[in-house]
Amino acid sequence: MVRGVLPGVVRVTGDVGREWAFATADLHAHAREPFNVRYSTERAREVHHVQGVPLCELLARVELREAAGGKVDRLNFVVSVRSADGYGVVLSWAEFDPEFGACAALLATRYNGRLLDLPTLVLPGDARSSRYVRDVCVLTVSRVGALPVPRPATP
Repeated sequence: MVRGVLPGVVRVTGDVGREWAFATADLHAHAREPFNVRYSTERAREVHHVQGVPLCELLARVELREAAGGKVDRLNFVVSVRSADGYGVVLSWAEFDPEFGACAALLATRYNGRLLDLPTLVLPGDARSSRYVRDVCVLTVSRVGALPVPRPATP
């Protein structure tokens, strides 16, 4: 179990300029048009109707603790998506950044017509649902790449 879970609230924490939290209801107010996602499980092929906000739009509000002068430093970050029960996955920043991988990672606030208390991470491009995370309660942004090495001063 993840500690400090608040009902209906997702926290954004880690290597960010300021930690913040948002309510699922506020997120749903900005949800895109609903669409179907398809994936396979070990037992069957499933289709679900989802509605939510792209992860890239939500995290565009985050100020990363980037290194000064680093070349496209945001590519050194990952986002860990954790559920209330502790299940989680990690996405590279480049994976969902529209300038790079443009993965359609979505925080779904409505799933098969039901408004969710906590969002579900949905990856519509995945053939399996293994990276779907139900009851998302925390997004942790972390630097994984090395900071640029300072250049020596020239005499």
